[in-house]
Amino acid sequence: MANKLCDSQGQLIGYIKTVEKNMHDGLTRVILHTGNELTFLPGDLIADRGGNLSIRYGGPNAGKKSTSAANTAAIKDVIFAPPATIVYWSDGSKTIVKCSEKDVFDPEKGLAMAIAKRCGGNKGSYYKEIQNWVEKSGKKYPGKTATQKKAAPKSNPDRESMKKLISKTNEDWNEFLKACANNDNTELLLNMNALTADLKILEIEINK
Repeated sequence: MANKLCDSQGQLIGYIKTVEKNMHDGLTRVILHTGNELTFLPGDLIADRGGNLSIRYGGPNAGKKSTSAANTAAIKDVIFAPPATIVYWSDGSKTIVKCSEKDVFDPEKGLAMAIAKRCGGNKGSYYKEIQNWVEKSGKKYPGKTATQKKAAPKSNPDRESMKKLISKTNEDWNEFLKACANNDNTELLLNMNALTADLKILEIEINK
């Protein structure tokens, strides 16, 4: 059995293939069986008697490396069990997200949110990260208030606008899927931001 690399909480990141230490700068390079390479500063890693490594809690690079390493795994299996979406990863970990009681269960949205949560280190605050990026975009998408009255039937221009919005959402969704396939976490977050904005605009247009 290969030695393990775990985060500061003891959660498995991956199985170690080789460990290389640079004698000049003291950096340690850990190569996992998945092919991913992780570099750590001196003092970031703790080794046990069995040769397993764990990231030191509170170290100068611990949080950053742990999150980066956690994002290297690929999707192994997905289970849709309304209201929950469960994603199993190739490193042996899993991510669970649930929709609220007021929402209609959507498998695609559930999977997208699970991937976003994984990118955020599997922490419950991942949705705040999404909201943060939406706010940074500088665009405001106010929701419909409870006092608004039902509007008249949509005109042809309204329908054309809806078609354009749907087309834009589909384009962003395709880019999101490409980022997932390429394991590009930066593009993944950017496309998640775009999708969140698209869905909010669509919601507003539908509820006019």
